[in-house]
Amino acid sequence: MGLLIQIKAILLSILLLVFGLLPACLVAFPFGLERRLKIIGPVWSFCSRMLLRYGCHAHLDIQEDYRAESFRGIPPYGLYVSNHQSFVDIPFIITMYIAPPIMKKEVLYIPLLGWLAWISGALPVSRSKVSSRKKVFDQAKNRIMHERIGLQVYPEGTRSKDALPKHYDKIKRTLLVFAFNEKIPVIPTSIYGTRSVLSNMGWIHPNRHLGIIVHKEILPQDYKNSDEFCRAIWGKVAEGHDELKSRLAPLNET
Repeated sequence: MGLLIQIKAILLSILLLVFGLLPACLVAFPFGLERRLKIIGPVWSFCSRMLLRYGCHAHLDIQEDYRAESFRGIPPYGLYVSNHQSFVDIPFIITMYIAPPIMKKEVLYIPLLGWLAWISGALPVSRSKVSSRKKVFDQAKNRIMHERIGLQVYPEGTRSKDALPKHYDKIKRTLLVFAFNEKIPVIPTSIYGTRSVLSNMGWIHPNRHLGIIVHKEILPQDYKNSDEFCRAIWGKVAEGHDELKSRLAPLNET
């Protein structure tokens, strides 16, 4: 049964990539990023939902969005910050909003998927190279300030080993401080359950219960300094994770 689920998920992924995302990206390719996202965004959202539900056999139990209406467009504006549990995080987030992520450079080398991610505005970074981190930081600043296109970041850097949000002292706050200094709103996002969908070897565990909360935007002008601002953001991420865990953990234990 497990092998059959795995094969079905691979076949579904290929079908969605080839007959869904690839045609949309080819149509959108000649346009600027904002227009591209308006074309590709709904396709990414649909494909992600199909993959999670029918490929991973996951239950999308909780999907709550508390953003103001002005932050719900395609593409959205602001800096979107989330905890990081699994490779499943990005497709789950895409079911809620279309904000291109900062991603590991290695993803670019995955056949077809890497090109689709690049066309869709993802910013690749080599975490081991200072020059790459500086370059992507400059790109992120330009994306948010001048293009006014939202960006998705994971301050933990890598996936949390215990699936719990890392302590505030261990997260990377460079972009959060930048958002405070430039008066850019930050939208915290809390995720729970994605870690249990895939094993360390990439095998699917079906019937996992997932939850996501997109919190109300946090505005820099409401805080005295950057540390207070950053703590409020990460505190909201952790608070939402704990709420989701309390509601969904009993379902995942059955």
